[in-house]
Amino acid sequence: MNVVGYLCCPHLYQYAGWLFEVHSYCGPWPCKRNGELRARAGRVFYAVYERFAALDEAERETYRVGGGCVKVHGGNRSEVGEIA
Repeated sequence: MNVVGYLCCPHLYQYAGWLFEVHSYCGPWPCKRNGELRARAGRVFYAVYERFAALDEAERETYRVGGGCVKVHGGNRSEVGEIA
């Protein structure tokens, strides 16, 4: 199979009781336990995020629970089928 593309999403971290995503240009935002974004991000969240951001990159990576890019593989046209 060959790579037909990549599917990317923000990195997802769990640190100090907070689940949050860090987007490359939107920055950090807290998430609910089901993964949906919270409506607000307050001072408490940003204080925790500042502590998280102060960690070195290798240590931050240990708190990562998801996100990033994955390869999307495809076969030849006969294996994939027609698009209606």
